[in-house]
Formats: sequence, structure tokens, C-alpha cells
Amino acid sequence: MKNLRIHFLNTIWSDAILLESDNHYAMVDTGSSFYYPMVSKHLNDFKIKKLDFILLTHFHNDHYGNVSKIINDYNVSKLYLKRYYGLDGTTSSGYSSNEEYIENEFKNYYEILESAKKNNTEVVFIDEFGSDYLEINLNNITLELYDVHNQLNNMYTDISSPFYQVKRFNENFNCLGIFIKLNQFNIFLGADVTCSSTDIVELKELSIKMINKIYQKHNIDYIDIYKSCHHGGGGTNTLPLCKLLKPKYTIITNTARWLDTYDTFSNLKEASPNSKILVTDYQKFIFNISDTITYQEIKEESLFITLKKD
Repeated sequence: MKNLRIHFLNTIWSDAILLESDNHYAMVDTGSSFYYPMVSKHLNDFKIKKLDFILLTHFHNDHYGNVSKIINDYNVSKLYLKRYYGLDGTTSSGYSSNEEYIENEFKNYYEILESAKKNNTEVVFIDEFGSDYLEINLNNITLELYDVHNQLNNMYTDISSPFYQVKRFNENFNCLGIFIKLNQFNIFLGADVTCSSTDIVELKELSIKMINKIYQKHNIDYIDIYKSCHHGGGGTNTLPLCKLLKPKYTIITNTARWLDTYDTFSNLKEASPNSKILVTDYQKFIFNISDTITYQEIKEESLFITLKKD
């Protein structure tokens, strides 16, 4: 019987997830940089000195913010990520990008690579495998990675694309998703995979397309544990996506006071009335998955920097 613990840390509009299997550890995303005191405290509380790998789902600072610090302070064997090409049409906050924003993103990107080099962390550029799908392993647990190609760079360099040499989209459209089949349970970590209704075929409803691929591969039709795409924000958990997922547990890395204007909760409840919805506001959650699913809720002071809602 395989065993996995998933630690969803106390982050808002940001992802930092720790995976644990028989004293092997890995991180999926690392949270915004101002969360580092909380991230490092969690690692130290569990006496973690080594990570088998860090996996970055996409290059937005609320996901890559602490990579360099973790690599410098802990023994990290591998770093999985896509190459960053500075093709952001909009920023991680949804505003139009500019040269200063892209220059700063490149600065952070090269700082991460330099930290890896200095600390002998092997860097694996997953988008260079020439495939849309890749498997990596933590101990005896397989993580299936979907949409590992570099969508933005592919469109930018494709002379037949209407977006050839055009910087229009942001890194959320370049985000990978993670599926774990553990014993009889189905786990989907949605990172910031988008469910955009855009007319651009390549980018339309990427999360729905991804889930359908997973279901077809494994002959399943539901998800047990779902880390909500894009922090449960607007246009993310559409009703069609929620009805496809039918999650038993949904973890949203956000706060209820930022979700009250969205249809996230109503869509999840309509699709799966008995779904347990957990929000990482002043608490973190540790899921234990083996022959059953249980979880701990651990209260913790929030380190979120309050922003005004427009």
C-alpha cells in the first residue's frame, strides 16, 4: 500500500505544496517570497533537510518566489521547470506587462538558475522533452505532468500562428497540471491551469481538456482531492469543470473574503453537494492518503499582505 502526505501550506493567492512519502520530500511550487518565513518554519518543524525535487508549474512569482532561498538553505537534488522566454503579454496580477516587468522576471529566473548551479541542484527543463506529457517520481509515487510543452514559446515562434512574434498572453496559459493515482484515489493539483473561454483554440478551456485526458488515460470520472486551479479566482472553477471533477475534497489557496464575489463555492456545491471545501486562510492542511483519506487542519497566523479589492 502506497502512502502519501500532501501539505497545503497557509498561502493566499499563492501556492506552496509539500509532498511526503516515507521520508522523501518534494515541493510543488514555493509560494510568494514574503511567505518564506512560514515555508521555512514548516520545513524545519518537520525536520526536513533534503528535498528530492522542486517542481515549478509555471513562472509566476506567487509560485516560484522562494525557489532560490529553498535551494540555498536546503539540499535540493533536482529542479523541474519550463524555460522562461519573457513572452508575458500580461503580468501575474493581470495587468499589461512592460519591459521593466519582463526584465525583473528574467532577473529572478537567472537568479534561480544560478542558485541551482551554486548548490549542485540538477536543473531539468521539462519543456525540452518534446512531449506534452511527462512522469516524475517521488519515492514510489508517480506524478503525471500534463501540458509540459511551452505553449507561449510555441505560438510565438510558429510562423503559421496568428500570434507569431506577438506577446499577448501570460504564464497561466503555460501552466502544467499534476495528476497522482494513489491506490484507489485520484488527486489533481491544478496550479493555475486556466479554464478560459477564449476563441483561441489552443488556449480554450485548458483545464477541461486536461481532465478529459486524465479520465481517458485512467478510465475514471471523478477526482478525490482537487487543489483548485488559480486559487479559485473568477472564471476558474466554471460549472462545466466542477461537474467534470466532482471533487470530494477541494483545497483553495485563498481566503473567503477574496472569493465572495466569485461563483467558485456555488459551482463546486452544485456539482458535488457533499464536497468538502477547505480554504487556506489562517490554516494549513495536511492530507494523509493510504487506504483512506484523512486530513489535519492546523491553525496558523496568516502572513498575507492585505490588498484592496477594486
